[in-house]
Amino acid sequence: MDIPTLLSFATFATIAAYSPGPNNLMLAASGANFGFQRSIPHIAGVTIGFCLLVSGSVLGLSKLFNAFPWVYTLSKAIGCCFLIYLAWKIFRADSLAQEGNPSPISFIQAAFFQLVNPKVVMVIISSVSAFTRGPDKLLADLLIFVSVFFVVTLTSACVWTAFGSALSKLLARQRNLRIFNVSMAIFLLASLVTVMI
Repeated sequence: MDIPTLLSFATFATIAAYSPGPNNLMLAASGANFGFQRSIPHIAGVTIGFCLLVSGSVLGLSKLFNAFPWVYTLSKAIGCCFLIYLAWKIFRADSLAQEGNPSPISFIQAAFFQLVNPKVVMVIISSVSAFTRGPDKLLADLLIFVSVFFVVTLTSACVWTAFGSALSKLLARQRNLRIFNVSMAIFLLASLVTVMI
């Protein structure tokens, strides 16, 4: 991959990683409700799960979606339903830690969520379609893709979780936490609009 293409890809990956979406909104909510340290498994699950999905896509997952569009549609539908469920849980919670959910999303849950996260699937398919160079460069492209996405996903996850955690003092009052959780739930639902179109 030449330098201009690499810079274009890195820019695309950074914007995709830092823009509000299901992962980032859930990480902010986790940071606010549980703190940064308890959200580390969630951060790790998002990062590793995303990179595994990138690897799968470079190795042929995007071709599967192109060959069988119903698989992509099914994945998107499952992801949207799961996000609606999470938004409902966040919306109803006065504090996530007090609503029968004493811990943040686990590493495994966060990693598996990447498989059905509509934003993630769209970002990966778009980037693989636009920036891979063909079968003969597959392994080199895979290394570049995973490296760039690992860095931007990890830093973005940490920033969004730290943002939520930094708000925790402000959210110590029950009313403020309630407003925050309701807002996160609404934003999470709103993030579905772009992926449903």
